[in-house]
Amino acid sequence: MKITKVEVSDFRAFPGPSIYTFDFKGRQNLLLYGENGSGKSSFFRALVEFFRLDSSGKPFAAHKNIFSAPALTDGKVTVCFDSGDPAIWTFQGERPTTDPRVAETAIRKGCLDYKALLQTNFIHTSETVNLFDLTINSLLAAYPVTISGGKTAVLGKLWEQVLAAKPKTHHKSNVQRLNDVIVIFNDAVRPVFPLLEAKVKELLQIFPACPFEVTLDFPGVGYDTTIGVFTGREILLGIKFQNKAIPSHHHLLNEARLSAIALALYLAGLLISIPAPVPGGLTYPKLLVLDDVLIGIDMSNRMPVLEILAKYFSDWQIVLITHDKVWYEMARLQTSGGAHWTYHELYAEPGGNCLDRPVQHGNDEGWTDYLARARKHLQEHDERAAATYARAAFESKIKRYCDKQGIAVRYRIDQRMMLAESFWEAIKKKIAAEGKMAEFQVVFTDIETYRKVVLNPLSHSGAAAISRVEIENAIKAVDALKALKEKE
Repeated sequence: MKITKVEVSDFRAFPGPSIYTFDFKGRQNLLLYGENGSGKSSFFRALVEFFRLDSSGKPFAAHKNIFSAPALTDGKVTVCFDSGDPAIWTFQGERPTTDPRVAETAIRKGCLDYKALLQTNFIHTSETVNLFDLTINSLLAAYPVTISGGKTAVLGKLWEQVLAAKPKTHHKSNVQRLNDVIVIFNDAVRPVFPLLEAKVKELLQIFPACPFEVTLDFPGVGYDTTIGVFTGREILLGIKFQNKAIPSHHHLLNEARLSAIALALYLAGLLISIPAPVPGGLTYPKLLVLDDVLIGIDMSNRMPVLEILAKYFSDWQIVLITHDKVWYEMARLQTSGGAHWTYHELYAEPGGNCLDRPVQHGNDEGWTDYLARARKHLQEHDERAAATYARAAFESKIKRYCDKQGIAVRYRIDQRMMLAESFWEAIKKKIAAEGKMAEFQVVFTDIETYRKVVLNPLSHSGAAAISRVEIENAIKAVDALKALKEKE
């Protein structure tokens, strides 16, 4: 079972009565670019709130777009699955958690934003990092355990039982009842940490320059009857390098490494916590939503994240959100061409009664999408835009081809100087070296003819005497580059 589409209306940044549709287009994952103020984090929040099972969630009205008409009450968040009718959370209704698809997806989800990562290292000012609340209430809240009598529970619920058992009076029987619950909790928690530590180490090895091990020191929860408070509410995060502890690591390591450690902790927690499918039963979606979690990680550390997602989360549905256009284009280049990813873009447009109004652009696969846009603009007699998108299609195709084929291209520190010419010449050199130039002669000749005429001049402000026919032929020439087959 998969999620196929998400629709949002009159929710936070998305004003009603317009409906904003994020269609997966039959694919598994969604990559979303959103400039600041465009609603990308509101989309993240819509998924978080829709799949919320606990009672702390606020009603839809609390998330209503503040600039929409007060009388407007038809706002909604809709999630479509590939089976059955859509599940809908309406302005006046409750979350559809009685729908098994929603409830089962909710316990198989991970929704992380950059604020969540801050809780692992960055907000701690003391010499130690205590992750007790984060671990029990978030990282391992859904970790399943078997307790006495063969019963199953999750760590988050066990901790709730501990809190609920805190006695109002310190009568011996009340304290004993609490201590019994505490023993069950402590015994359930301790065996989890070796699994979590091992998985974090495994993930960190994929990041460059992150050869670290994490340790999680848990003394065990207790209860002090003299002052009536819980003790031992500590899970202390330690970092080791070459088997040597790094004191106050959160003050010493750089932001990229701290972010990598934080992300590895969260992802490892999900990997060991999510329940397995019931044999012979339905397979419900596992959903991972990441909103700008790479904001503190440099480019060299961002590509390994895609590797982790592909290797460890291949059976999850991933929604990857970013405000960084360069990273978006890199991730799109890396993931396009297969059957797994679809792409959307959000832009902020000043609008009437709103501070900003989201403007949505859905995308298909890289260069073919640019070609479709070029043809559309040509039909609308916007030759300048048509030529610009034809050039974008050309550059996207040849860059992806060089990447997939492992073709060496002259490197420039300033990425803006990595011109299309360098990629194009490298491709021609490779084809010639393989003795295949005759096979591609017509395609290459057409590109050479129209690349100089169309794929550059119309992107500038001055007038250019280029005919519509030349633009049509340029689009056809770029389309013929599909003959350059990529290795997946």
